Amino acid sequence: MEVLASCDVSPHFYYGKSRNKITEVLINTNTNRHGANNSLETHLPNEIVIDILSRLPVKALMQFKSVCKDWLYLIKQDRKFIDLHFIRSKSRPNLLYIDPLPEKGVPHASLISGFEQSKTLQQTISCAEIVKGSTGGEEEQVEAFVCKVRITEDKWFPYSEILEPVNGLVCFVDQKTHAIKVYNASTREATPWVISTLLAEENHKLMVMPDKSMMKITSQSTPIYRFGFDPEKKEHKVFCFWRLIAKRDERRHNSLDRPDYESWEAFTVGHDTKWRKINAVPNENNQIKIKDVLPPAYITWRQVYADGTIYWSNKEYYWDRWGTTNRDDPDVIVAFDVGTEKYRLIPIPSFILDEPRDEEYRLPIDMLVLGGHVALLYRVEPYVVKLWMLDDGAGKKLENCRGNKSNWSTETITVPFYCDKRVGGFGVAGSNDKIVFECRGCKKSVSFTSLYSYDRKKKTCKKIEMDGVSSFTRYSQRSLITTFTESLFHVQSLNKTNVT
Repeated sequence: MEVLASCDVSPHFYYGKSRNKITEVLINTNTNRHGANNSLETHLPNEIVIDILSRLPVKALMQFKSVCKDWLYLIKQDRKFIDLHFIRSKSRPNLLYIDPLPEKGVPHASLISGFEQSKTLQQTISCAEIVKGSTGGEEEQVEAFVCKVRITEDKWFPYSEILEPVNGLVCFVDQKTHAIKVYNASTREATPWVISTLLAEENHKLMVMPDKSMMKITSQSTPIYRFGFDPEKKEHKVFCFWRLIAKRDERRHNSLDRPDYESWEAFTVGHDTKWRKINAVPNENNQIKIKDVLPPAYITWRQVYADGTIYWSNKEYYWDRWGTTNRDDPDVIVAFDVGTEKYRLIPIPSFILDEPRDEEYRLPIDMLVLGGHVALLYRVEPYVVKLWMLDDGAGKKLENCRGNKSNWSTETITVPFYCDKRVGGFGVAGSNDKIVFECRGCKKSVSFTSLYSYDRKKKTCKKIEMDGVSSFTRYSQRSLITTFTESLFHVQSLNKTNVT
């Protein structure tokens, strides 16, 4: 057994102000067959210790915090070390699977209807490291994963939606109370629930207005939540988009009503203690305008984050049923900058929109991120999809919202499964070449998802098994299957820690 007995990782040394000290690491190894302990003292410079620690998984670092005060400071507070560790974590992406467990005596298939009423739900949180598949012949089509499963304690918080992870942080949403909780899936640090008071504030304004005192402000649909990161200020932010209706009686409101007005809120993780209203405005370089900027309320695929920007489409499959998007608006990608809180409109070129395909698949079946680039996934034939990838780097953002068409590239992918609207995909975190396809289905009233790993270079597609499991239960927005990168990023200010 190896034991780290003492150390000196000084922040002064790390920032280039060496005190000419070295780190002393004591390693005790029980190798004597007669039961005697052999001791070995190794003297390592601080740079080497930092280099070693920055390559370790978060679970090990959580244990090493108790070694000494210098390591505690390094792991919990040293921003340069936290950033270095995150950069190196990108080389070992993980598959994250979060799924609610049924209450005792409640059949799994009925979990959806009873979810919001439950106060004692547990979750399985599975983290799988990608490893090489077992050697075999040409018929070997399984991508192997090593899986670590953790089940939360009995009094886990109820929620109704999980947002895609950003830098290892996951945002849980409780639509019933209009609240969010941000959770680091590796360190298990969590914020308290942050409840929106927007509806109460809007209705309070009406109460003091004589001609409108009998009216009531309500949400036209469930609020839309998005999660992103500002790389410049190194801040994680959650956004909430509201479509609001002013009505005098209950008969005014139904799902086909157009909203009277919109409201936008933001919450900066680790800084804000409550939601703040923002006035999201368009970028001055936008070439076109659209009426509906907010994400569609009932969109069937994820919105994505990459390099300081949250992306979503302004169109969805169910516009004719729910009336939540404008059919006359041109097809665009809305790119919302997390730092400036402004949005760009990126026109989808006609050579993409006019490609021959069934009218049923006119819109993309999914949006994903590959190597920091946003991409649209279109179904072309039953076993063929086409990937259109946009280079939206720092020097090309303004070009794209002005309608530049030269920054798009494409490739055709043949898949071993039937492709329809139940197929989606996401890029593997930190990789340019790996795509995970989701094939959704239903068995005995339980939704499930099978995963396939596609290698763009080798053009191979293998089914994913996570610790022997080849399919995963999927409960709408309450379950999450995606890749993520481990991080030490805090979700609360350092003087206020709440670990769940």
